[in-house]
Amino acid sequence: MAELSARLPSLSDAAAVVALRGIAASIGDGHTFVATPPRPKFPVEFCWFGDQLAVVRATAAHRTLIGTQLVAIGEQPVADVQGRLQQLIPQGENAGYVLAQSVELMREPEVLSALGIPPRFRFIDTAGTEVAVTLGPGDEPLLTAEHAPLSMQRMDEPFWFSHVAERDAVYVQFRSYGGLEANAIRLFDDLRQQPARRLIVDLRRNGGGNFLAGRQWLLLPIELLGLVAGQLFVLVGRRTFSASMVNAIDFHRETEAILVGEPIGARPFGYQENGWFTLPGSGLRVSAATRLYRFGPEDADSFHPDQQIDTSYADFVAGRDPVLEWALGA
Repeated sequence: MAELSARLPSLSDAAAVVALRGIAASIGDGHTFVATPPRPKFPVEFCWFGDQLAVVRATAAHRTLIGTQLVAIGEQPVADVQGRLQQLIPQGENAGYVLAQSVELMREPEVLSALGIPPRFRFIDTAGTEVAVTLGPGDEPLLTAEHAPLSMQRMDEPFWFSHVAERDAVYVQFRSYGGLEANAIRLFDDLRQQPARRLIVDLRRNGGGNFLAGRQWLLLPIELLGLVAGQLFVLVGRRTFSASMVNAIDFHRETEAILVGEPIGARPFGYQENGWFTLPGSGLRVSAATRLYRFGPEDADSFHPDQQIDTSYADFVAGRDPVLEWALGA
């Protein structure tokens, strides 16, 4: 901290904030961080598929980039960029968490600027052709591929569900705890009127909220439905974090739910709950984790699904979601 204080006069505001974020990240848990004001991001969203980094969403102006692989930013290969971003990512969670956070940081112009990386992005399309684009931040909505699977539709909605008639199933996309009570009531009213043989709850893009609300409005009603093994599936992955991790474990332990997907992006034994304070000089808000939870063994790196399935780059390009496909066809 003393070293940063000495450098502050020579740093831009963005570089100073990034340095503070690095200090918070050094604590190690995902609930301790410096909150930055919302700012426009680069108009693309990435996802790691093994060691391949692909564009999974983009604005209308850059939609042709969806499905391409990002190979470099500026003059640096993406693996090197990934390595430099480690200083801003808490290392006390797990490898999935690091992957999920790195792609978010790559979308932040201030972060790349602070690291001295120009926003010149180099992509390779599925035909092997290289495309280089200088990107600027923007606020336009991100779109998915036209052939995107069910799980990547309606990406801006916090909670929605759909009947998959040919499988006698209901698929529930649960991305946010906001408005959960009303959304859950709608779901169970619908299930009473049109029952289904299997229920699939997708937590793969749920970054957390109030796990007590999840227990009250989802877990208890689902228990009352009396679903048994082979009828209830919970989809999890690297973005399943905090409260959604807790509720995924709840489903696994208290119902006969089958967890499907990647290992969850958080340690089940770790610090959670945000305790907030304000830095006096900058006015920035800082969260510090305040409570240790023990939802699994202390040495567990993650809570692992019953059926682990990794989505490949080829799956994504083909418009397939093998995790959801498995749950629908198991």
